[in-house]
Amino acid sequence: MKLTIREMRDDYGLLEFEEVNYSFLNSLRRSMITMVPCLGIHEVDFHMGALGSWTDEEGEEHEYESISAMFNEILAHRLGMLPVPTDADTIAAFGAALDDPEQQPEIMYSLHKQGPCTVYSGDLEPVNGDKSLAIPDPHVPIVKLGEGQAILVYARAIIGTGSRHAKWQAVVAPRFYEAQTVKISGSRAKELVETAGTGGFKKSGKAQVLKDPAKAYQAIRNLRRYHDDPKAEEAIEVETLTDHYLFEFETNGAVSAKLALEQALKALDSHCAEFVAGLEAAA
Repeated sequence: MKLTIREMRDDYGLLEFEEVNYSFLNSLRRSMITMVPCLGIHEVDFHMGALGSWTDEEGEEHEYESISAMFNEILAHRLGMLPVPTDADTIAAFGAALDDPEQQPEIMYSLHKQGPCTVYSGDLEPVNGDKSLAIPDPHVPIVKLGEGQAILVYARAIIGTGSRHAKWQAVVAPRFYEAQTVKISGSRAKELVETAGTGGFKKSGKAQVLKDPAKAYQAIRNLRRYHDDPKAEEAIEVETLTDHYLFEFETNGAVSAKLALEQALKALDSHCAEFVAGLEAAA
């Protein structure tokens, strides 16, 4: 098997696999969805009762009510689905107690807002003041508070995997597809190459050939506008490569794409080792 990392950003990865089969890539895809550990908010405590006071336009004083337009269960679910930053050191520290939430170290968050306002994910702050634990996207709306409404919650984040709940699914939309090359010939070759818009075409005889699978994938998408043009379709030849795939995935911001890939491969290797050990023990 040959692996080439074509692109690796904080929230996105594009990999090129050669000499590999469909089953392995599907196993990697499933591992990314279900076996990559990350932090997620698991418990939310809501303060009930008065939360300070406010004065109306007529000078009359009122107490803020600990209430919003949503049930607390819905708010707890929304908070639970927020991505909580997770790095390799955190996974190592929490990993030993992955299956026992009660034994995990605590990472606590607090949220205190008084209406009228919109509560956002950025209002959820780490109790210990560690800014590296702040929610990556501070602009996710949680709830709108009206005049006289307020919210005070304390939330506990623990580590888990997507096999237990979607709030611990750090990788989203992992997918793979067969690698292809594109060959364009004929009198409209120049027009079609410009429409493909990816560059990388090289002249081969009277044709223009694009062998880079990543660029070819994008070029094929750009050329779809000619699907109802028979002459253009005749000029475009697409070849599918054997045992050659592109694999791409995104993260929700809880973990980096590189860490997600490492953890998925590590988990897959561990499961395979357990399976082999079980076979040997049964033999």
